[in-house]
Amino acid sequence: MIYFLFSLAVILAFVLAYFLFQTHKKKTLLEAELNQIKERYDENQFHLDFFLEHTSDFLFKFNPEGIVTYSSMNVVRIMGRNPNIRLAHYSNSYSDNPINLKARERIDGFLAGKYDTVPPYFVEVNDARGFPHMLEVFHKPIYSDKGELIAVTGIAKNITGIYNAELEIKKFEKEQILILDAIPDTMFTFDKQGFLLNYHAKNEVSDPLSAEKKLGENIVDVFPEEIIPVMTTGLERAHVTDELQTVEFKLEIGKKELFCEGRFIKLTDDRILLMMRDITAQKQLEEGLKLAKEAAENANQAKSTFLATMSHEIRTPMNGVIGMTNLLNETLLNAEQRDYVETIKVSGETLLRIINDILDYSRIESGKVTLEDSVFGLKRVVEESLNLVAYEAKGKKVGLNLYIDENVPEFFYSDRNRLGQILVNLLSNAVKFTERGFVSVKVSLIEFKEDTANVEFKIQDTGIGVAKEDIKNLFKEFTQVESSNSRRFGGSGLGLAIVKNLLKLFNGKVSVQSELGKGSLFTFNVYLKAPVGEMTEEERKTAGGLSRYEVDKLGDVLSGKYPLKILLAEDNGINSKLICLILERMGYVPTLAKTGQEALSKMLDQSYDVILMDVQMPVMDGIEATKRIRALNLNPSPYIIGISASAFDEDIENAKQSGMDDYLIKPLKFEALRSKLIEVGQMRFPFVS
Repeated sequence: MIYFLFSLAVILAFVLAYFLFQTHKKKTLLEAELNQIKERYDENQFHLDFFLEHTSDFLFKFNPEGIVTYSSMNVVRIMGRNPNIRLAHYSNSYSDNPINLKARERIDGFLAGKYDTVPPYFVEVNDARGFPHMLEVFHKPIYSDKGELIAVTGIAKNITGIYNAELEIKKFEKEQILILDAIPDTMFTFDKQGFLLNYHAKNEVSDPLSAEKKLGENIVDVFPEEIIPVMTTGLERAHVTDELQTVEFKLEIGKKELFCEGRFIKLTDDRILLMMRDITAQKQLEEGLKLAKEAAENANQAKSTFLATMSHEIRTPMNGVIGMTNLLNETLLNAEQRDYVETIKVSGETLLRIINDILDYSRIESGKVTLEDSVFGLKRVVEESLNLVAYEAKGKKVGLNLYIDENVPEFFYSDRNRLGQILVNLLSNAVKFTERGFVSVKVSLIEFKEDTANVEFKIQDTGIGVAKEDIKNLFKEFTQVESSNSRRFGGSGLGLAIVKNLLKLFNGKVSVQSELGKGSLFTFNVYLKAPVGEMTEEERKTAGGLSRYEVDKLGDVLSGKYPLKILLAEDNGINSKLICLILERMGYVPTLAKTGQEALSKMLDQSYDVILMDVQMPVMDGIEATKRIRALNLNPSPYIIGISASAFDEDIENAKQSGMDDYLIKPLKFEALRSKLIEVGQMRFPFVS
């Protein structure tokens, strides 16, 4: 019995030991498993924390009352909020964005049992600094074993950047739509093969094209047949060249014909934009402007023709009046007769000056005046200008003074005639409006830069002066300050207008200082080039010698020195008589011809050294006669001098192109004719001293 009990005790001891061993073993295994689970949990938590630390998403949890009981640590970085602060309602951080109202209504409804689920939604929340963030939220409800809602877990995805980008895109798209709506063009988008991808129509140009029905069709099926070559060429060139291509074409809409402009622009390698607009109004305006321009040009041409014709018709009798007056003035006259002759002469020269002013202004206005440069002495040009007004100044006992600063260069390369014209216009005005006292000219150098000098001229007088309020009218065409002045002093009122326009050719300006009753000061400047290189003594004499107005007397006989045979072709009896008298005073007896045909016949009979050829004659004019004489190839060839009252540059050029060697304008200046005959004499008789 005792043995049995002992054996039982031993067995029980072994069983208990085994049980304890197994229990310990299981505990050890359980602890190891728990350690592994904890390690995996820690690892997962580490990965979760690492993920949350580097993402804009965060976790949170709230109970059925909506009170937040948990939020992940990265909420500090994203929202600037302390995750340890609990017991705040989930909506406390919501902004006032209307989008939040719908989200809260859904969440509160779910917590109240009104809804079974909460689908993903968008809310805008404010961070700790008050800046808004757009979140996309996903919810997962947690229930107890009894099916009761315990909590709601949520994941908030921060999509602020994407949301703002979408807002910008929508804003940009809206702006683009507004811009497109504001553009009156119809726009088509084609691929490089010419298939219509899209269109935007805002005007009637698109109506006959039915663009909406032709999406996906080729360009050849979109437009009318007659303009397809233009459109396909524009599309192809835009794709190949990457440059804007502009085409024009017509579209018929009902009974209306529209002029259209198309612009092909390459957007991408496979997209070409076509912008079409109605330019009918522009074309009509252009046509109107073209017709107006043609009408203006015709009117201007008619004006020029009228001026040229009237100039010729007036100059022809003026030639006789002034010429005969000069000859009469050299005969024996008593004092009263000489006074009458002087009056006729002054009146004729005044009328001629007015005619010249009108012609000059017409040439300047039409842009036909250009500078003809040559080397000249500045002092000589100024003295010549003073000589031209000296007679009138002497008669009024008005003194003329000239001052030229020492630093002003002696010679220049520019248009001496136009510079002289500016000076004469200003000087004649000064003398005209000065009853007593003086007129002075002062020339000074403002600046000499490289090869160009800025030269200033001051013309001062002690005349009647101009009121300050009237100075602004001085340079207007056909204007004098007072109408009484026109009657008292005469003139066309063009002199100062011509001065102002001529100065533009010299890049210069003119200004006036004046006081009523105390005289005027006109100041102008011109830019003159200095001649290149050293001048020879001969060039200096030519440029700065005696004035061209200081010539020998008319009565000097030239025929003995230069025995020229002269043919005069002139149909006007008075002018023919006048020129014959002038030539006779120089010792010549010319052969006369009344037409160009007659002049040609006389050239066939005998040779002549000089032909004075009137341009406008009956039967055959001087231009045609000159051409035919040149066609004879005579040796020696006569020196043909054209004589005409036509004073326009194109008339002179036309005469010289026909074969004339020179050209004199009526009224004929004796000195000019004599000078030309001397030139011809020197060529024909070079050994005569």
